[in-house]
Amino acid sequence: MANHVKAASAHRMIAGIYCVIVVLATIFIYAAVSNSPGAVAVMFAVPLAILAAVHFVIANGADNCRPWARTASIVLGAIMALGFPIGTIVGVYILKYSLAPWVPEKRLSESLAEGWPNSQQEAA
Repeated sequence: MANHVKAASAHRMIAGIYCVIVVLATIFIYAAVSNSPGAVAVMFAVPLAILAAVHFVIANGADNCRPWARTASIVLGAIMALGFPIGTIVGVYILKYSLAPWVPEKRLSESLAEGWPNSQQEAA
């Protein structure tokens, strides 16, 4: 598997974890807080939802081997490495595959055209 695909899957995994945390925290906040549980849930959920969206955007950019996605992945990996212990593990994993060269894979339509004659005259 290519380096950019591994980095993209790590970002998707982190985004999914953020989404699960948002849902579970919202359920527990509604059950535990008696005064305006909606406001408390929104204050907790919005930052994590924004982080999840950022990770999803970076994952999509990494799948397409975009240079801005590599830069953003390196920055987020370095920030995540500060969170001990799980953030460090995930941050180092993201940094490992973000700092390695990202070589775009050929798509099937591009690979089929290689080696085929370009015109009917070459085929004859």
